[in-house]
Amino acid sequence: MFLKTERKGDIMKKYKTSDGYHTYKIKKENKTCYLANKIVYQKDIDALLNTIDDLKYDSVIFIFGIDTGDYLGALSKLLCSKNKVFIFEPNAEIYHKHELNMANNIQLVLYEEKQLKIIMGSVVNSININNLYLHAFGNYAQIYKEEYDNLVEKLDCAYMNASACLVLANRFREVFIQNMLANLKILNKSTSINHYQSMNKNIPAIIISAGPSLDKNIKDMLQNKNKLENCFIITGSRTVDALIKNGIKPDIILSVDPVDANYDMMKNYLNLDIPLAFYEYSNRYLVRDYQGEKIYMASLFSNTVQELHNLRGIYLGGSVAHGCIDMANMLGCSPILLIGQDFAYTYDKHHSDVAIHEHDKTEAYEARILTKDVFENQIKTTATLNEFRRRLEEYIEAYHLQTRVEFINCSYGAEIKGAPHQELSEVFRREIFNNPKKRCFQYKDITIDSREIIDSILSYINQCIVKASQGLELCEAIILGNEPKSLIDIEEDDIDLQRILYILQIVNDFETASKSNYLGGYFNKFIYDIKQKAFIMLAKEYDRLTSDLQYQARAFKTYFEDMQEMLEAAKRLSLETVTEFYE
Repeated sequence: MFLKTERKGDIMKKYKTSDGYHTYKIKKENKTCYLANKIVYQKDIDALLNTIDDLKYDSVIFIFGIDTGDYLGALSKLLCSKNKVFIFEPNAEIYHKHELNMANNIQLVLYEEKQLKIIMGSVVNSININNLYLHAFGNYAQIYKEEYDNLVEKLDCAYMNASACLVLANRFREVFIQNMLANLKILNKSTSINHYQSMNKNIPAIIISAGPSLDKNIKDMLQNKNKLENCFIITGSRTVDALIKNGIKPDIILSVDPVDANYDMMKNYLNLDIPLAFYEYSNRYLVRDYQGEKIYMASLFSNTVQELHNLRGIYLGGSVAHGCIDMANMLGCSPILLIGQDFAYTYDKHHSDVAIHEHDKTEAYEARILTKDVFENQIKTTATLNEFRRRLEEYIEAYHLQTRVEFINCSYGAEIKGAPHQELSEVFRREIFNNPKKRCFQYKDITIDSREIIDSILSYINQCIVKASQGLELCEAIILGNEPKSLIDIEEDDIDLQRILYILQIVNDFETASKSNYLGGYFNKFIYDIKQKAFIMLAKEYDRLTSDLQYQARAFKTYFEDMQEMLEAAKRLSLETVTEFYE
């Protein structure tokens, strides 16, 4: 049986399969296509179900293609209330034939680039990266290959971002807390970045990175040194030595790296009269010992300290270059010239010769990925560098409709979409270097009591330790009672129900409190680890296990034990840091 619809000359028909289901028959690029198996539709349903046969209770499922939706009934039977399903439909006509809200946890989305980014960015996180599923229904992956490949790429990027955040949190969890607490002491001696908004409107900015192109870029800068007087130069810690030795003075040094290697790069330049921009997690020894003016870029404290709520920060895309570029943009600079910004192993080097430091000898640099360079040739890069490049391209894309700012890539590494390549020597010939730049002035109006904030952080940790102890006692009481109760059928005044409700309240308060952000990587790692350790449930078992009193008590007992251990470790480290920097 056929249902014929027409749109712009294309023919779409609803076709009944041999096993009683329906699929659409369409014409695409003058070819007749069936969106699913036209004979045994059940095969495509089975393929979908096999993909998600180990579905966890909080898994997120991305499906490419809705077709007639005849698989939705079978899919719904495998879901529990906590699952989320996003179905991306590339055919607008098919999309508009369906109800948009098919179920509370199933959402149909018209395939659009912008929607992909929004959904992936909001749904994929470091907590659920092990519970993501992707399936192209029927023949969709072949018929809409370009769209499907793009969907896979966007999901991969979201996964990499979430994974990187988790790895970063785990790797730097100790140093993040140490830096945060120590840097609180410096805020009253710093100027907020807010005061520099649009300060250098239409002044060219040069963003200096340490990629292999920097060696040649510096030569071009030295040949045009008179033009540099009217450029606003922003750099990171790694390239300060190379610039100063060549007589090039930056206008701002941006420091975001938390580790001591960042201090070592700057230890010979602590007396510069150049502003140092930092945020909560910048290396605490560099922030403490640097003698020049300091600029504060808010990140965490603007969300947790009432007096700092109006302060702004900068875009932190993984590389210090992202922050430098955003700062130049915030200052109103244009064009923004990227030099040493290779995102690749140009000339088979990981950094420029003038930006190599002692700690590089211990790093394992290896490039295995190929990408396109500024001359349309293939060039080696790494997954990390490639991701940094992609994030910069997304940042530039956000400003592509604004004629105020122009991005120019003067490096020789990977192509950066939105920042066309141009020789730095050619840029210097343009009539854009005529207006004097304004230097950053001091405006110290931050007034906080750092010790009071630290005391509140330590007090919060102690409160959480007490709560964890209370939760643990309640779990042990339930387990000791060994009552096989169902939380669905239990009486409202039952003591065990009251215990469970209080346990859930402790967990919810801890996981949603803004002050838990002070725990940084400790908190993120704990949430990820405890989920894998104590709360792995299949979707088909979710209702049974969440209503099982004894199962819940045992799971939360593990939760509170690990919570106590994590909090005690964070407390010890915090007290050590306070002793070092405040007493």
